[in-house]
Amino acid sequence: MAKSKTYDLMIKIGAKSDGTLRKACAAADKDLASLSKSAKAVGKAAAAGFAAASTAAVAFSTAAVTSAAGYKKELSNVKTLLTGTDEEIAARTASISSDILTISDKTGVVTSNLTDGMYQVVSAFGDVDDASSILETAAKSAAAGNATTTDSVNLLSAVTKGYGDISAEAVQKAADLSFATVRLGQTSFPELASSIGKVVPLASALGVQQEELYGTFATLTGVTGSTAEVATQYKSVLSGLMSPSKSMDAALSKIGYSTADAAIKSLGFQGTLEALMGTVGGDTQAMAKLFSSVEAQTAILALCGEQSSTYAEKTAEMYNATGAADEAFARQTDNLDYKIQKLTNRFQNFLTKAGLKLLPYLEKLADKAIPY
Repeated sequence: MAKSKTYDLMIKIGAKSDGTLRKACAAADKDLASLSKSAKAVGKAAAAGFAAASTAAVAFSTAAVTSAAGYKKELSNVKTLLTGTDEEIAARTASISSDILTISDKTGVVTSNLTDGMYQVVSAFGDVDDASSILETAAKSAAAGNATTTDSVNLLSAVTKGYGDISAEAVQKAADLSFATVRLGQTSFPELASSIGKVVPLASALGVQQEELYGTFATLTGVTGSTAEVATQYKSVLSGLMSPSKSMDAALSKIGYSTADAAIKSLGFQGTLEALMGTVGGDTQAMAKLFSSVEAQTAILALCGEQSSTYAEKTAEMYNATGAADEAFARQTDNLDYKIQKLTNRFQNFLTKAGLKLLPYLEKLADKAIPY
C-alpha cells in the first residue's frame, strides 16, 4: 500500500497504528488531492471571469466617459450665453444639463439636437425660468413635425416674441396653432418655420390675432402658392393696410375708421376685409384694386372670393387648437421604430450620466498631467 502522508502525521501526533486508520488516511489523502485539483480549476475559472468582467467594466467606462465628454462639449455653446460668476455659470450649466437629459429621455430626441435647441432658446428668449419648458415644447414639436429643434425654436420664438409674450404657455399656444395649420393647410412644420417670421411683425403691429394669422396660412397654402409665397402675399396685404393707398384710405373712412389697425382691433382681420368688401359692393376685383401690390391682390382675390367661407371655417378651428402639438407628437411617435429609437437614446443617456460622474476625476488627472 502506498505510503500515506496523513497516516504518518496521525502516528506522529499519537494515534494508534492499525489497518483501519491506515485505510481512512489513504482515503483522506485521495479526497484532498481531488479537492486541490477542483480548487485550482475554480480558481482559473474565477480568474477568467474576473478578467472578462474587468474588460467589460473598462469598455463601459470608456464608452461612458466618451459619451459624457461629447455631451459636455455640446453644452459648451450654451455655456457661452450664460452670465454671472464662474460658480453661478457652473451651477446653471449643471441644471441645464440635467434638464436636457430628462427631456431627451422623455421625448427620444438626442442630446446633440437638444443642446443646439437650448442654445437657440437662450439666444432667442434669454436665460429665462421657462427655458427648459420651452425647449421641451420645441423638441416635441420638432419630433412631431419632422424638423430640428432649432427650426422649431425659430418658429415659436418668431411668433411669441413678435406678439410680446414669451411665456411657456404662449410657446405652447404657438406650437398648437402651427400643427393645426399643418393639418388644415398644405404646408409643413419646417416650411412654416422658415416663412412665418416674415409676417409676424406686421400682423402683431396691426392687431391681427394669432388665430387669424395662422388661419390665413391654413387657407392659402397650396391655393395661392407655397408657404413662402403665401408669406410674401400676406405680408403685402398687411403692408397695404398699414400704408394705405388713397382708395384704401377712403374705404377705411367709409367703414368709420381712420386707420386699419383701429378697424382690425374692433372688427378682427377677416371682419375688416368683409367691411371693406361692402364699400365696393362685394366686387372682389374692385376689392383687390384697393391694394397696389400684385402679391396682395393674389391673396385678397382668394380670401374675399372663393376661399372666403373656407377662411372663416379654418380660422374658427384655430380657436380650438389647444393640444394639437401634443396630439401630433403622440401620433408621430406611436410606432415600433420610434420606440426602439427612444430605448436606444435612453441607453446612450445612461452612459452619459455615468460618464459625467467619472469625468471630474479624469479632468483632475489631466490638469495635473498637462504641465508635464
